[in-house]
Amino acid sequence: MHTAQHLVSNCLSGDLARGRTIILVTHHITLCLPIAYYLLELEHGKIKHQGTIPELDERGLLLKVIESEEEPFLETQSSDQETLNEADDTAVKDPPPRSHSQPGDGKLIEVEARAEGRVSLRSYVTYIRAAGIYCWFLTLAIMVFIRAINIGNQVSSYYSLGICR
Repeated sequence: MHTAQHLVSNCLSGDLARGRTIILVTHHITLCLPIAYYLLELEHGKIKHQGTIPELDERGLLLKVIESEEEPFLETQSSDQETLNEADDTAVKDPPPRSHSQPGDGKLIEVEARAEGRVSLRSYVTYIRAAGIYCWFLTLAIMVFIRAINIGNQVSSYYSLGICR
């Protein structure tokens, strides 16, 4: 069972949602249609269709809304544009547009890609600054303190065993 199906069947239509108004924004209309009461379709920021599910079905608009869900999204940017990688100030060519899965193939996710290469020093500095210099200082101080305690325990056990008299 996919996560989206689980959320719809167990969370949005379960005891937690009973008696509550839930506003859900989704591209997966057919998944949420069985539990939906009111549907509002937007196109370019403007309302295209709206109404209760039975109203839209009577007017013949529900089928249009469902069919428009299966249409592929149009890419608005060229895939040959270069962007600046903020982590290390290198130019990165945008990846080719992702292919959308065909309707009915049942796949909701794409295969994960693995990046190779080195992480720049600037990336580490950015990470340290994001966490805060005081957190790193405190962490380092605690690590040194724990190491000092371990050394102190070893020295005290060395003298307490009578090895050094």
